[in-house]
This record gives sequence, structure tokens and C-alpha cells, in this order.
Amino acid sequence: MSKAIGVALLAVLFLALQNECYAQKATEIYIPVGKSPGLSGKYTLLGKITEIDTATQTVTVTDSSGSYPVSLVPEAVIYLDRHTLKLPNVTGTFADCRPGLMVEVKFRENKRMKPVEWVKVELQP
Repeated sequence: MSKAIGVALLAVLFLALQNECYAQKATEIYIPVGKSPGLSGKYTLLGKITEIDTATQTVTVTDSSGSYPVSLVPEAVIYLDRHTLKLPNVTGTFADCRPGLMVEVKFRENKRMKPVEWVKVELQP
């Protein structure tokens, strides 16, 4: 009996954690650059776009520790953070990435390496 209860509790815990992950993904578009709870700065790269290579769909992001090439694979979602413009955030495209803009890059599997899951681009007035 207690083994069945333990298995049931583990199943409930697993499902709860899965829903939490989906909730984070579903709301990520609304969270400003650098403000993602539990992710920003720890599992993400925060910096400014310093170079753009349209041929390879790569941006170079520079922060205080150096410059990093970030390849924006087709599966990567680009969010446009427009809170400073007092507009709702929307999804964007590679064409919205411009030198000088602040970005936050989230890599898959919470490792600061390829591939990229999403990029938030902070648009300025």
C-alpha cells in the first residue's frame, strides 16, 4: 500500500514540475529582458549586440566578460521587449536584431552553449 502511495506522489510531483516548465515558457514573452525568475544571469547571457552576420543568422553579444557569437537557429524564438515603449511585447524576427540593443539569450538545457531556445531583444525609444 505505501509503495503505491509513494509512486502516486512521485507521479503528481512529476506532473506539477512539467506544468511549471510549460507555464514559464508560456509567460516568457511578457517578462522584460533580465527579469526572468530563476534564469536571468544564471542560465542566460545578458549583453548588447555588437555585430550582426545576416549570412549565418548570427549575432555577437558582448557583456562584461567578453564577446560571444550566438547563432539564431530557425527554432529559436525572438521576443521583442517593448516595455520601455509602453507597448505589449511581441515575437520578432532576425531583422529586429540591431547593434547596440540589449539582449538576453536563453540556451536549451540551461547550459550557456548552443543551441539557443529564445532571445529577448529590448527595443528602445
